[in-house]
Amino acid sequence: MIRLVLAILITTTWPLGLAAEELKLDFSQTKVGNLPKDFSTGFLGRDDPQNPAKWQITETKTPSSLAKENSGNSNLSNHFALKQTSSSFSRGGSPICLFEGEEFRDLDFTVRVRIDGGAFKQLAGIVFRAKDSENFHALMIDAIERKVMLIKVDEGKQVSTWKTLKEVSISKNEWHTLRVVYKSNQFTCTHNGANINAGSFSDSEQSKGKVGFITFGDTTASFARPKITYKPQIILAQRLIDSIKTKWERVENVQIFARADEGEPLRAVGSLTPEQLGEKASEVTEGVIKTTQFGYAKENKTVTVTAPVRDRNGEPVAALKVKMRRFRGQTKKASIVRTMPIVKHIESRMRDVKDLFK
Repeated sequence: MIRLVLAILITTTWPLGLAAEELKLDFSQTKVGNLPKDFSTGFLGRDDPQNPAKWQITETKTPSSLAKENSGNSNLSNHFALKQTSSSFSRGGSPICLFEGEEFRDLDFTVRVRIDGGAFKQLAGIVFRAKDSENFHALMIDAIERKVMLIKVDEGKQVSTWKTLKEVSISKNEWHTLRVVYKSNQFTCTHNGANINAGSFSDSEQSKGKVGFITFGDTTASFARPKITYKPQIILAQRLIDSIKTKWERVENVQIFARADEGEPLRAVGSLTPEQLGEKASEVTEGVIKTTQFGYAKENKTVTVTAPVRDRNGEPVAALKVKMRRFRGQTKKASIVRTMPIVKHIESRMRDVKDLFK
């Protein structure tokens, strides 16, 4: 449930620090009439099969990237926007468009939103901490009721709703800026640069998720200049790799291979060499998990050992591949013995394979 925290945040923008990255979703790279790469569409409720929701890039006049959040329709220039173009009074729910390129924990998400039409409904906004089109938060503007609305949807049901008590200046065919700043389990929401509430909101049930856009009913709307400032998520597998290099100095390279979901290819989810991340496992590495037998390869000054990694139930669920400088006369058995403390280090930090991705 979304609950209101009475304590006011010190600032509307929390300090992300030097490790923060900025991601601007550039719609100009997509042909007009198409859906951008890394975006998916979904629906909450029942769409109109005769006139389904349609998300596509359009060319229109938008505020510049330097315009103030409350600039409205001042100083517009031709640019590209993502628009939900289909209007149907038979639609019973919300078209949703999600960015699939990243899941975010702490973030600062800002978007320009313009409600273009809607005979019965004129609601549009941004989605955040979304698992899918049936589990998300949304910050929306309503041009008919002149309200700003914050909702939470869980398993397809709207479980929380918060609205501004007073009417807000919201007009159709005018650009508005919606922004959500999320840190840990607390977040603030602003409309045109002003907090929609005196305090922050809190929700600890959904710790991370995707961002995107939403409309409701027969609303058509455009979305432009989306910008995300965030801390990149470093999963446990990569954090373990970093600690291994610190503790075992003779290691020249190390990779952890695992499957994000059953049926997916076995891939490198942690590596000392960034270029190897996502690399598909070899047959030898696949065989190590299937047979629990160690892989071994000897070179002039190094040896490579591939070892099974087990979960708390003793099941082999991942593989560790370690390349290390060898000692003179070092045998295969000695190489495996040297590898086992690294294996135990990984196993001590995980309960099952899913932990490697957290």
